[in-house]
Amino acid sequence: MILERQDPYGILRPMASSLLTTFLPERCLVCSDREQVTRGVCNRCRSLIRRLDAPLCEVCGRPVGTPGVCLACLHNPPPFDRMVSACVYEGLIQDIIHQFKYRRATVFSKFLAGLIAERLAADCESPDLVTAVPLHWSRLIQRGYNQSMLIARELSGYIGGVVRYDVLRKTRKTPSQVGLPKADRERNLDRVFTAAGVKGRSIVVVDDVITTGRTAREVSRALRHAGAERVVFASVGRTVS
Repeated sequence: MILERQDPYGILRPMASSLLTTFLPERCLVCSDREQVTRGVCNRCRSLIRRLDAPLCEVCGRPVGTPGVCLACLHNPPPFDRMVSACVYEGLIQDIIHQFKYRRATVFSKFLAGLIAERLAADCESPDLVTAVPLHWSRLIQRGYNQSMLIARELSGYIGGVVRYDVLRKTRKTPSQVGLPKADRERNLDRVFTAAGVKGRSIVVVDDVITTGRTAREVSRALRHAGAERVVFASVGRTVS
């Protein structure tokens, strides 16, 4: 408050931030090291995170044997234009996402958004809107925040596009997709999402983890039904067999 009164135009705040960085170097959120820390995580810890190896399907982003579009996407094109993931959901990134999602470690939002931004930058994605997979209102109250929306908010600052909180809605509470048989997974999310205010727009939708891809399909189907022109579904992690 004192700094705001003395510096109404924000001239001193960047200087104060620079001085703090000089005399109190940023520590890694994982190991507390102060060397080569970017967006809260040092290079040594970053090296423990496995990126998805090419070749990947140009549509669903699944690892495939040869470059191009996989047979599944050729025979049954998904409602999204592309699905991309930053890394394999295992080890350190799995631990970070778990802490971020269930234990209020929201300090990781910039780092996780940065991983997605690096992946999207390689594809020159420039969306009109950035949003996230919505939570049902009861789950949102229980958790206190939508972890994917926190990532989306940071991501919009990296790749452009207006972050929107109101374009997607989850109409009923559903159990987790993890561990459900295939038939139950399909029924679980059937017509559970609705979308509005996206006609003619290109959208990046953020999720923390992609497992079966069913959520991505249902969310993208709702966006298409609402008139979205381009849908890119982006996640931090992805499970691979």
